[in-house]
Amino acid sequence: MVGFDLIGRLFGSVRDRDGRSRALEDRARTDPAPPGSTAPADPEDVLRSTVATKVLGGWLANRQQTLVPHTLNFRVLEPAQADLLLAVMAAATQADGAIDPREVRQLPMALRRVGAGEDEARRLEVALAEPQHLGVLLAQVQDAGLATHAYAAALLAINRGARANRAFLDYLGARLGLAPDVTGSLERRYRA
Repeated sequence: MVGFDLIGRLFGSVRDRDGRSRALEDRARTDPAPPGSTAPADPEDVLRSTVATKVLGGWLANRQQTLVPHTLNFRVLEPAQADLLLAVMAAATQADGAIDPREVRQLPMALRRVGAGEDEARRLEVALAEPQHLGVLLAQVQDAGLATHAYAAALLAINRGARANRAFLDYLGARLGLAPDVTGSLERRYRA
């Protein structure tokens, strides 16, 4: 008979496997809250509070991607905006004084990745042929409100492993007033 009693208790505990705990729920209903605590007595309130805390924690951990939803897509840009970003890509490529073979190979792939076509590739070649005036270019970027787009375009255009290019990206982020969280998020999103 002892064996049946043990099995009965085991099966009895299996019935509550849906996340409910009758003993804890009963205790929460009958036990008063400790003095000075504001713990809700209803288990559903506890569940709502826990879920809300987890959602808030997740949002705070990932707030930069939430606050700065960023997608660089040349198909939705106006022609003037696209030209401005192509000029930024050219300036970034020219920043270290030479266009290295890796950058030459990665530019067409980078353009395709962000929805640019053959027309944009030709305009980028023209921009690469002439030196870019960085001060004027960055002022235009800020006036157009394309700071994060410009940083992403520069990331796609250059070899980030070179020290001069890394210094250029740091300068670009500071000059455009981008927070380190934003530049870090863009760098993770636009890995070459």
